[in-house]
Amino acid sequence: MTFRFLLVSALLVLSVCARYHFSADAPGRLLPGQTVWVSYFTNTTAYANGAVTLRRSLYDQFAEMRSVMPAPHRDQADIIVEGVFNGYGAGVVSYSALDAAREYRLTIGAEVTVRKRGQQITDKPLWKGSVSAWQDYPVSATSIEYQRSSEQAALVEASRKLAQQVLWRIEQQY
Repeated sequence: MTFRFLLVSALLVLSVCARYHFSADAPGRLLPGQTVWVSYFTNTTAYANGAVTLRRSLYDQFAEMRSVMPAPHRDQADIIVEGVFNGYGAGVVSYSALDAAREYRLTIGAEVTVRKRGQQITDKPLWKGSVSAWQDYPVSATSIEYQRSSEQAALVEASRKLAQQVLWRIEQQY
């Protein structure tokens, strides 16, 4: 009796496990050795450097997180990333006791489309969606150079976070 129970239990577990798959086995899985081309994003903001910083961060994150290296040309890429850099804004997030701004929050956003090589514009992309990220940075009342440097560092960090979101969403398909 217990042998039959164990046999039925084992068969049940095997049948359930046969249908299970890791989310990284999805069609959007990024494999080491693939290549990526990140097009220059259309920039609809007043901040010219934002789209360039995001492009650099996308290349860096593809390489660091998944060992997907830059392609020498768009036609030679396995994955093509393009989009619109459509958000750049900073606002005060904390104040001092004297009611002066202490910290700003830089928020960036983009519409991103990711395609596999050979996909046409009319084909369903590998992933398409909106992403945004933010980073806080300190206010400097004494030096405009320090203020701009802090804002640039926040842009680099927010771009890194946004690029990570793109990779995760490609692989998770949402």
